[in-house]
Amino acid sequence: MKREQIGSVNGCTVERVVLENSRLSAAILSYGGAIQSLRVKDRAGEVRDVVLGFSNLDDYVDQSYYIGTVIGRCANRISGASFEIGGQAFMLEANEYPNHLHGGSKGFWNVPFEVMDAAEDFVTLRYVSPDGDGGYPGQLDTRITFSLSETALRIDYVAVGSRDTVVNLTHHSYFNLEKDHEGTILNETLTLHADAFTEIDDACSSTGRILPVEGTPFDCRKGARIGDRIFAADDQMKKGTGFNHNYVLSKAPGVFGPVAEITSSDGLLTMRVESDQPGVQVYSGNYLDGSLTGKNGERYQPFAGLCLETQTYPDAIHFAHFPTPLLPQGMLYQRKARFSFF
Repeated sequence: MKREQIGSVNGCTVERVVLENSRLSAAILSYGGAIQSLRVKDRAGEVRDVVLGFSNLDDYVDQSYYIGTVIGRCANRISGASFEIGGQAFMLEANEYPNHLHGGSKGFWNVPFEVMDAAEDFVTLRYVSPDGDGGYPGQLDTRITFSLSETALRIDYVAVGSRDTVVNLTHHSYFNLEKDHEGTILNETLTLHADAFTEIDDACSSTGRILPVEGTPFDCRKGARIGDRIFAADDQMKKGTGFNHNYVLSKAPGVFGPVAEITSSDGLLTMRVESDQPGVQVYSGNYLDGSLTGKNGERYQPFAGLCLETQTYPDAIHFAHFPTPLLPQGMLYQRKARFSFF
């Protein structure tokens, strides 16, 4: 484990912690809980950095694409940028008008966390979000642990609130399994363990309808080339400008199990995602526009990376038939995800 100070934001020291073993190496930043790099050996023994990211701290501060960061208090969209708990209304920032997205412009993705603990194979970050932060009720004490095994990176999320509140935590890494990130993710193969997805409206927020994948370009149960699906003449795919949808996972909610697999175009590296969450937001980097320069001078064009954000369903606070994002006062929020490579 290597630990170093790399700068400061708003008077808070930002650290980089590097966890590594014979097969994997993960560089974690305390700013936004960013995974700056995730270096993996493929089947040929060559090392690939499988996530998009930036070389400089300032680029994480200035970005608006959530690249590589923790998302909170609530991942995804909340329609109308408001919700009610117990008859009391709470107004949030409409940072993707008319909706609230990913905790707002001052969400967990762009705040300094504290390095609470670190050892050879893990680092735990902590952020205490004050009562009323971003419009959300209650103080929320959040701890994110990144741990490395021989073949996987695991993320554990723990939070507790001082009032009834809304919580839906995830990680927004953009994955690209190609050698040196050559090209896009269009030729990679995606498998999703889901029989249905949640419909979106013109603003990419949930309508509340759950649609079957059968007979649609969203059916990736047997594996599909990403580029063969996202340009399909399908109304839902057009609304999202590609994949920008939550999949309803086939496994039972709360059970830790399979979510997805991605395989590189040359077949030499596969990433498997597992989680105990009921859904996964699949986003194919549709809105990247070449304006960002990443590591090694890469220009992040559309479809440069694929996000697999394990979470509860978008806008679930407004739909009683969705798994609830409500966290009662004093109750422990615990979720986990694992990214394995072979």
